[in-house]
Amino acid sequence: MKLVVGGLNGFVGSNTTEALVQLGHDCVVTRHKDAETPQFLEKYLEKHVFVEQADATNFEDMQRIGQKHKIDTIINVGGGFKVEGAGPLPGFKGYSDMLHATFKLAQEWKVNRVVMSSTGGMYVGAQGSGSEDQPVQLQNPFPFGILSYQKIVEVAMCEFAKASRISSVCVRLMGMYGPNQDPSQSSLPQRLAYAAVTGKSPDLQNLFFGSADDEVDLLYIKDVARAIALVATAEKLQYNVYNIASGRVVPNRELVNAIKSIVPGFNVALQPGQTPFPPLPIIDTKRLQADTGFTPKYDLQSAVRDYVSWLKAGNQK
Repeated sequence: MKLVVGGLNGFVGSNTTEALVQLGHDCVVTRHKDAETPQFLEKYLEKHVFVEQADATNFEDMQRIGQKHKIDTIINVGGGFKVEGAGPLPGFKGYSDMLHATFKLAQEWKVNRVVMSSTGGMYVGAQGSGSEDQPVQLQNPFPFGILSYQKIVEVAMCEFAKASRISSVCVRLMGMYGPNQDPSQSSLPQRLAYAAVTGKSPDLQNLFFGSADDEVDLLYIKDVARAIALVATAEKLQYNVYNIASGRVVPNRELVNAIKSIVPGFNVALQPGQTPFPPLPIIDTKRLQADTGFTPKYDLQSAVRDYVSWLKAGNQK
């Protein structure tokens, strides 16, 4: 059985849980403070998806899960920890505690594989194609901490794999959007789609590559989740880092036009120019394709159409 940490209501975790079930696997998912269940998981509860209350940073909480369920794979796609008004140290401590608990449980349960989320932000400033073989810069050019967390997890996972001989894999996730995404995340596709459906003015503040001339690799969350599920369940993997991406950049103007074609009357004026961040390269996905056979099922048009339909059905995120 697969344990998806944060799988009940996290953006990536909930969609990954659904993808695993659709591939024929049963899942245990954790929830902490938020007990809301995404609509698309409700039909699987107590059949293929089993919910356990747990704090991912608390070893005893997580250990109790293994006493009830036989766990063979751990998939932890938590992005990071932020404690409002408390400075960076509590967040780093929470992330470190989560890593420690995950590694200790993996050894105790003798799991086959541990999968942790990382980020395509590793390639910020890289030239040409973003490949997993490229060296990663230690500096973080952004005024927020998630990239720092993901660099920590990649080093930790590599060392854990050597020490434990447990298959330990990091998945570098690129731009993603779709059902159950938190509106507070810096996602231009999410904010534009939500604005188009509700008729409200889009929030264009504090966006990640949200200017008119920006372009970024975008992959619909259902494809992201299926790729993670394929990595988690592959019989054999050659590497411990995999890019999960579409392999092409989407100009923001193209994204706006896609939404306009599906929601007539929608209009938005993005901030002119480019975001003053180092650019992102085209992301190489050859490893992922070779080891899992993954190819995206959604192009931009079909992804936006699916997401708009989800929001129009009354879902708030």
